[in-house]
Amino acid sequence: MKTIFRFAGTGVLSATLLAVGAVASYGQDACADVDAQTAVYTKFTGLYNKKAVGDMETALTTGKEFLEKYGACESLAEQVKFVKPHVERIEKALPLVKKSVVLGPLFERFDKGIDTSNGDEVYSAGKAILAIDTENLNVMVPLGIAGLYQSYNNKPQYADDTIRYAKMAIEKLKAGAPATKKNKAGADVYGVFQYELTKEQAIDEMSYAIANLTYYAKKDRAGALPLYYQIAQTNTRYKDDPRVYQTMGSYFGSEVLRLTGEVAKLIAEQKALPTEEAKVAMEPKIKETIGLLNGNADRTMEYYSRAYKLAKSDTPAAKTYKDGLYKDLGILYEGRTQKKEGLDAYISSAAAKPLPNPTTPVTPVNEEPVTTTSSAPAAAATKATTTAAPVTAKPAAAATTKPMSTTTTTTTKTTTKKTAAVRKRT
Repeated sequence: MKTIFRFAGTGVLSATLLAVGAVASYGQDACADVDAQTAVYTKFTGLYNKKAVGDMETALTTGKEFLEKYGACESLAEQVKFVKPHVERIEKALPLVKKSVVLGPLFERFDKGIDTSNGDEVYSAGKAILAIDTENLNVMVPLGIAGLYQSYNNKPQYADDTIRYAKMAIEKLKAGAPATKKNKAGADVYGVFQYELTKEQAIDEMSYAIANLTYYAKKDRAGALPLYYQIAQTNTRYKDDPRVYQTMGSYFGSEVLRLTGEVAKLIAEQKALPTEEAKVAMEPKIKETIGLLNGNADRTMEYYSRAYKLAKSDTPAAKTYKDGLYKDLGILYEGRTQKKEGLDAYISSAAAKPLPNPTTPVTPVNEEPVTTTSSAPAAAATKATTTAAPVTAKPAAAATTKPMSTTTTTTTKTTTKKTAAVRKRT
């Protein structure tokens, strides 16, 4: 048994030695096979600098083959030193090149959509790009603004996407996302074409887009108020934009008109009651509603006064807008105070006050006993007026937004008050 065992052990040992010898012989043969080395190396050097995906894939495969077979050959040290960094470069660049092949046509559509103000193409191509290149702020920033300008052309259908991308982009910008390019002044910028903005400009523009679209396109007017108020507290250019204050004022102006109708309805109901006791019993409700009406009128005038003070009149459109604000203020002031004198002094005083927070409840204002059975409420609107905001050219051509329009019936007449606003460009 021992002899057999020794014989068997010797056989295993011999097989192992033969295998090791074969490997050594293979390595030696590879390093000695000049023709094979030349073929692989020549193929690689013919492709290593190509830009097409197929060529890069072949170069990568060939380069890896060369390094695997001949990387340990001392005679090829110089060639290995050349091949290795290019293989690493190609391996790193190939996924990006593959991505660019897919993204190239999408970027062409995106750019053309912006150039032609084609909202469908901008958002369709932009979404497809971000599905692949998820952190691309040069696409995300325009998507967070473009829908605002589309809405000026009565195309509010991009509001949800604009708000969503604006919020995403603002979050990334505030978190310090780096820019990939600079403008002519050397400042970091994000976006493309007319939507190429610095960090501060982009946040400013998108914040206004969110507020505006929430108010006008989404018709979530109460939800937009804190957004406008937040803009008013900043030191950005929109802090001095009269539309910010006019929009907040228009919210409470709508309440003025609604409450005017409510008071008129209550007065009509009171008059129809059969007894004086029943009529007197309605006085507290009417007084309470008139108090809210007066409070909303006061708040409307405070916002409109600030808008009027900030509005310019250096162009015909700007002057029309400013004159419209003044006319609105005159209507509100006369209805609220029952006099015409003192409007200018009131505007100056109201504009100088701290800006009221629009999210706080309106305080009812009842300055004197109210007799309701024979008169309409003091703050009822009496005329119609239209205002139009000033226009500048950047980043898109101006367009008129839908006016605020409500109709109110009082005990004496029917009144329609309309306030239109042309949105100012960046």
